[in-house]
Amino acid sequence: MKCSNRYLFTEATLRFLALILLGCVAALAQTPTVTAVLNGASLDTHLCPGVAAVILGTNFGSSTAGVSISVGGKPGYVVVVGPSRMEAQLPFDVATGSTFITVTVGSATSPIYIITLDPFAPALFTVNGNGSGSGFIFGLLDGTYPFAPARAGDILVAIATGLGPTNPATPIGPPPKDFARTATFPMLTVGGVRFFPGNAGTWTTGPGFYQVIFTLPAGIQGDVPVVLSIGGKDSKPVTLSVFGISAIVSNASFRPSGTAVAGSIVSLFGNGFGTKNQSAGFPGTVFQGVSVNFNGMPAPLFALTATQSQIDLLVPSELPASGTVDVTVSTPFGTSPPYKLTMTAAVPGLYFLADPSTKNRFNAIVQFNGTAWLAMPASMAAALKFPGNCSASNYDPASFCAQPAAPGDFLALYTTGLGKATPNGDPNGAPLKTGTVAPADGSVLYKTVDTPTVAVGGIPVRVLFSGLVPGFAGLYQINFQVPTGIIGNDIPVAVSISGSPIDTRTIAIQVR
Repeated sequence: MKCSNRYLFTEATLRFLALILLGCVAALAQTPTVTAVLNGASLDTHLCPGVAAVILGTNFGSSTAGVSISVGGKPGYVVVVGPSRMEAQLPFDVATGSTFITVTVGSATSPIYIITLDPFAPALFTVNGNGSGSGFIFGLLDGTYPFAPARAGDILVAIATGLGPTNPATPIGPPPKDFARTATFPMLTVGGVRFFPGNAGTWTTGPGFYQVIFTLPAGIQGDVPVVLSIGGKDSKPVTLSVFGISAIVSNASFRPSGTAVAGSIVSLFGNGFGTKNQSAGFPGTVFQGVSVNFNGMPAPLFALTATQSQIDLLVPSELPASGTVDVTVSTPFGTSPPYKLTMTAAVPGLYFLADPSTKNRFNAIVQFNGTAWLAMPASMAAALKFPGNCSASNYDPASFCAQPAAPGDFLALYTTGLGKATPNGDPNGAPLKTGTVAPADGSVLYKTVDTPTVAVGGIPVRVLFSGLVPGFAGLYQINFQVPTGIIGNDIPVAVSISGSPIDTRTIAIQVR
């Protein structure tokens, strides 16, 4: 029987067919797809006609050559192209509401991607480009911002997108050469103060970019939020650094903001404190030309970390235990607006160390009584490169070492914010005068007038001593004995006093 060859392929035919199939696969692989369309400033999905946008997807290529976009059938303007990300301006003449976008690369067009366009989509550009944090806001005259703190009266420029059409109309495309004002005028809210900016319109640096020019109002300080509003839409807030105070918190717990206790140690954060640090000089009240005043009363300083915009200081003990006081920072370049600080009788803050080997472990700074040893998990001591096994190794009590506490051990817990402390805790006694320290020899013990409540693992313990650490100001010590029946590396220690908020950290307790 003779076999038919009608279905037999020659080698040349097979090679030709393989080339056709590979070509089809290659063509399919090069078809672009759109996976997201984002506002170019806020990086969210709030979009409008004319907005600067970021388009995410695949197979976009590596240059703008042969790349185009279409929104609702109207052409947009492509600015920058990368394989999976492009920057573009959406067309002005497209209808709002639900519509679609496609990307064309060469002869291949992506499937449609549905987007929603509002009349406005206000958004402020940020320094880091991720849609949050410091706004891209600079000085009109010197261009120094956002890298220097602004001051009241400065004329600033915030860069934005999504502000809609201009008058005269600005077409999409390369950055316009001339300024054109927005057809609808926006509003700004800076540090809670709402006002009309001086002007708003196109910015000649990028397509879809706008500039909003405004004068910084008086009475604003610290790191303040800036919100741009237009047509009933609000932008996400960005941050503007303004000369002055952002927050005052416990130097131990770093909370609560805006509340402090006379005679306690606090950390003041803000902007415009200079560039030079100073870590010693207490009880001096001026470091590198910088001083802090409470109702006009100078505060002794512990440290000025100007490079991190932080001042550690002692709240004057003569201040009241209630009400508010005005806090100002003075520098060689001026004095900040008053910062309203709420005074209270006590807010305990426990000093602590973070464990580099265990996330979210914050171990209280606790010493074994009469030694320089710290109580902490063995793994934490190793991670911090502290000598361990203090007891078993017969370490000198005066040498630095760390190990877990054991039931029955006597410990000293370090805090601030425990309130009034007088000689022997006499309610009628006088607290330390601001700028002085408790006698280092312990000849006079400044005890807290009220006794704190301390719980270890939920078990109340008897406080053996509560008062200022000899030789220090603002630093308190609470002595107690470790209860039995509690074992673990993260046993909570909670402290409150006279109905104050509770502060909690952990200690390690193990049987030796």
